[in-house]
Amino acid sequence: MNLIKRTLMSAALTTALGVATPNLAQAAGLLTPVGQSSSLAIAAHHVQVQVDGNYAVTTVDQTFTNHGTHDTEATYSFPIPEHGTVAGFTVWIDGQPVEAEVLEKVEARRVYEEEKAAGRETGLAEKNDVYDFRIQVSPVRAGQDVKLQLTYMQPIKTDNGIGRYVYPLADGGTDDQAVNFFTRNEKVDGPFSFDMQLRPGVALDGVMLPKHPQAAVSSNGAMDWQVSLGNAHTIEAGTQSAGTTLDQDIVTYWRHSPSVPASVDLMSYKAAGESTGTFMLTLAPGDDLQAITEGQDWVFVLDQSGSMEGKYAMLIDGVSKALGQLRSDDRFRVIGFNDSPHELTRGWVNVDPSSVATWSDRIAKSGTGGGTNLYAGLDTAIGALDADRTTGIIRVTDGVANVGQTERRHFLELMKRYDVRLFTAIMGNGTDRPLLEAMTEVSNGAAISVSGSDDIAAK
Repeated sequence: MNLIKRTLMSAALTTALGVATPNLAQAAGLLTPVGQSSSLAIAAHHVQVQVDGNYAVTTVDQTFTNHGTHDTEATYSFPIPEHGTVAGFTVWIDGQPVEAEVLEKVEARRVYEEEKAAGRETGLAEKNDVYDFRIQVSPVRAGQDVKLQLTYMQPIKTDNGIGRYVYPLADGGTDDQAVNFFTRNEKVDGPFSFDMQLRPGVALDGVMLPKHPQAAVSSNGAMDWQVSLGNAHTIEAGTQSAGTTLDQDIVTYWRHSPSVPASVDLMSYKAAGESTGTFMLTLAPGDDLQAITEGQDWVFVLDQSGSMEGKYAMLIDGVSKALGQLRSDDRFRVIGFNDSPHELTRGWVNVDPSSVATWSDRIAKSGTGGGTNLYAGLDTAIGALDADRTTGIIRVTDGVANVGQTERRHFLELMKRYDVRLFTAIMGNGTDRPLLEAMTEVSNGAAISVSGSDDIAAK
């Protein structure tokens, strides 16, 4: 086999990404020379999103410029969204596209090092822990551009008739080394575009981008919508752009028309030559559940670690709105945690306008700092439960457990011992999503992702 100009992808990478891969820093993605602190300039960034039914395919094209005087090896990192799967990776070499081939992890690394040592152009994509995967490219020629294209697929969740898609650009803030790396350059020097073709298979009566009101939204009928955003739509080819700063997630919501009936959607796949395949089945009920009428207890478990500093204002806003939605016969407690847990309310609080205002204000005046003792915070919340009342735990975190108990099995065992539902709001793009979602699923609760670009009241 000819090994010249090979682009490699670890087989272990594609398998792991098919399970769950939370986000880390910016989907802007940076190409940073190995051993250097400054990233290469982003010359162009284009995003194409195709939503068909309950699945989305995202294609990201980026061009980087090496303004240096030496060839270099560089690392490109990209955060694949939850449950996302890489479908393709291409590097353009001498103007010609070179697509990735899948090899076993050890073999892919061996061939990459062999190609690099021989001075031939090559790239290697590997998964990095639970956060993202990183692509190594060698060499990046001095004074030249390098173009990368990444395509990934992800299922789309619809909740109460609301669909949501996130293109993650905001810094996760939970990994200091990664933060230092990714905050080097957030600006696209040239054209930037984000284009979405939205065909969910049901009639829609609205599309909204909460933090990007300048986006152009149009439709060719109730089942075919388009979203366009970016300076590439307003500048002429060949002219100098003012640049675009990519530091805020692009969150798109769409709302099903109220007349949409219950539905069953089936997507199947079978590889050529295989006797068996896989399928994804989506059930959309048409009837609402009966409302709960008796009073309930709610325990809010709030992450006050140092990594929450940039997200804490949104947490306060969301919790305040949630307290305001509780009923008069409900009760609540508020527990914060960083290096250790601490109860803010010191007992159950009856819901009334005065108590909601008081505790919303006290939560707002509390600060952030320290590590993330995720286990102790949840353990304290469970210890506060009243067995005579229906209770739910609402946890808000950007959590990567780094203080106290950190082993996954202990978290799951804790949730299995108690009959209580855990609801988790996962903030930002740097979480240990597999752990947070597994704990939630064990309790028969639910987890939602919360971006800084979300409409927090709607969430």
